[in-house]
Amino acid sequence: GVWRQTRALLFKNCLIKCRTKKSSVQEVLFPLFFLFWLILMSMMHPHRKYEEMANTDLGPLDISVLVDFVIGYTPPTPMAREIMKKVAFDNFEDGIHTKNSL
Repeated sequence: GVWRQTRALLFKNCLIKCRTKKSSVQEVLFPLFFLFWLILMSMMHPHRKYEEMANTDLGPLDISVLVDFVIGYTPPTPMAREIMKKVAFDNFEDGIHTKNSL
């Protein structure tokens, strides 16, 4: 029945694995190698936390550089949208588009 077929299939798979040792070892070592590589890369470039900065006056902006400039923002709350529209329309006549980044 089902048990005999399952046992025969498992035996067949074991025979194939024993006969193709090189590919069997590669099946185990390649994922381990890539996992090691990912861990190494994450350790080389650790996550940096930036401190909060106080508001400062940056002075006048050169508007000629900001043609078709897009400012992304988050979170997508109505208050954030209102603030970004105010920033776009009060400080710049044309060229600045605000876009929610989520």
